[in-house]
Amino acid sequence: MRPEPTTPFVPPAIRNGVLVLGGYGLRVAVERRHLIVSDGIGKDRRWGRFSKATCGLRRLVILGHTGTVSLEALRWLHDVGASLMQIDADGRVIIASGPVHLNDARLRRAQALAVANGLGLKIARDLAHAKMTGQASVVESLAESAGAFAVIQRANDALWHAETVERLRILEAEAAKAYWDAWRFMPVRFGQRDKKRVPDHWRAFGMRASPFTGSPRLAANPANALLNYVYAILEAEARIATLAVGLDPGLGMLHADQRSRDSLVCDVIEPVRPQVDAWVLSLLRDRTFGIHNFAETRQGVCRVLPPLTRLLAETAPTWRRAVAPVAERIAHKLLDGKNGETRNHQRALATPLTQTHRSAGRDRVRRHPHRVPASDSPTMPQACRMCGVILDKLGRLYCDDCLLEARQDVAKPWSSKGLKTLANLRAEGKDPAHGGKAARKRGRRVAQFKRETAGWQQVHGDSYVSRYFVRNVLPKLKRMSLGEMTRRTGLTPGYCSFIRRGMRVPHPRHWDALRRVGTDTGNSGFVV
Repeated sequence: MRPEPTTPFVPPAIRNGVLVLGGYGLRVAVERRHLIVSDGIGKDRRWGRFSKATCGLRRLVILGHTGTVSLEALRWLHDVGASLMQIDADGRVIIASGPVHLNDARLRRAQALAVANGLGLKIARDLAHAKMTGQASVVESLAESAGAFAVIQRANDALWHAETVERLRILEAEAAKAYWDAWRFMPVRFGQRDKKRVPDHWRAFGMRASPFTGSPRLAANPANALLNYVYAILEAEARIATLAVGLDPGLGMLHADQRSRDSLVCDVIEPVRPQVDAWVLSLLRDRTFGIHNFAETRQGVCRVLPPLTRLLAETAPTWRRAVAPVAERIAHKLLDGKNGETRNHQRALATPLTQTHRSAGRDRVRRHPHRVPASDSPTMPQACRMCGVILDKLGRLYCDDCLLEARQDVAKPWSSKGLKTLANLRAEGKDPAHGGKAARKRGRRVAQFKRETAGWQQVHGDSYVSRYFVRNVLPKLKRMSLGEMTRRTGLTPGYCSFIRRGMRVPHPRHWDALRRVGTDTGNSGFVV
């Protein structure tokens, strides 16, 4: 994993309750009741200190596999109710652990018996139906997706007639094949500087199945690597959610039992996958990537690199809110199917993730209508359209290194067309720079200049001390923008450029304005 460049002495920030650490030699410990964290690489490191009372930490996400987490730090996280996630360089979830809010043996017993008593089939059917409905919604936004939409709808309708979980899996596989076939030609945009360095198979989504495994694991191009990485974050959030409501992560219903796999976690994330797909799809459409965002291993596997991995990890709160109702609904249905004791069991089983019961209990005393929060979609900072570098300012399209080149590319066709048009007008005797509106505008400007000059000379006389300007005014203009100088003095940007470079000395009536530009003090005029 290539380390994420960090800025020394800048503490890591908690955003939306998520703290992301990356690099090598990570350290998470407790000193004087405060959580101490350190990450980065070599001398380029970050460190931070967080208090229980003010941090608001909900997730600690570790990207990498080198470093230490002390036992006291684990207890500190438990005390504040924060969960711990570790994602390896290849996108595998190593740890996903959080506080267990519910511990009901009846729920786990009902979960184990669900596959045999038919309740598991009902839950699996609901999960598959929610997933296919979401896939149909996503595939409608793709080009040439009519055939895929029809296949997904046909499989979705056939779910209600399936009598076994095996049949549900076949229908789900048919819909998935058509769904991912519609993604094949989705382009991936790279910066203009990287186009010659990007392999051809990186330029589109391609096949969902990797050529190395025959499954989505070990993606061979950036689009599938991005999808796998966000799926890993979703998987970690689903595991934390199932543990929080008291379910066993390994006993699935739609997914068969396998070694080293949390089948129920895979069940929980199925209805949420289309939300992740829609977000990644919008990311591919709107974002320009750089070749530095990805790397190819010796085996040919494509990996996502920092700082993009950190930005993806910060989307965890969105997926936490998405999987919470799914996990609670499965728990309710498991207890709902036991001896018909629906109402009593649903009252006994709390909703620690969504707080639905607490909100419903307040409806009787609520003075104002309950506001349902709008569905949020995680946002990513803008990237440069030419090189893919992350921009730190809103509203920008290009970084400083690419801005001049971008302006030249935009101005090139206009400049050639403008010169041709100007030549035609001059050939016809209609030069826009002479006569007509141009002459009247120039005359008004010259008259205004003469009036201002005469007014200044009446007050100050004819003294014109250029040495004072060079010594006291010019050094302060080096760091000022041409736009500000133009706005304060009324001079043209070209003439202001000559002034700032020392090639022209403006009339003394402008010196007071230029000094205010240089010092921003707003003091009185110069003493000549």
